[in-house]
Amino acid sequence: MENTISKIKINIDNQLTSINDKKINKDSDLKVVAEEFESLFVYQMLKSARKAKLAESLFSNQGSETYESLLDQEHAKILSKNHSFGIADALLRQFGGVKK
Repeated sequence: MENTISKIKINIDNQLTSINDKKINKDSDLKVVAEEFESLFVYQMLKSARKAKLAESLFSNQGSETYESLLDQEHAKILSKNHSFGIADALLRQFGGVKK
């Protein structure tokens, strides 16, 4: 009888540990997604700013447009990683129940 109770206790402990691990992974995944969304938002701002240029470049072509788009994506990642715009924090508060 004691052996059965020990097995049940171990099983319950394992389930509780599994539930806590899933919650930690959910919170960290939410943070990653929120930061990625912030990066995407910054990219859209940079893209709109580049589109609003006043004159065409002397060497404007499809290759340079692709290059500028990729460059804007990298700049957006760096900007959102190094500077907080508050978007990721707001998303975490909204969806993760994080209090600030």
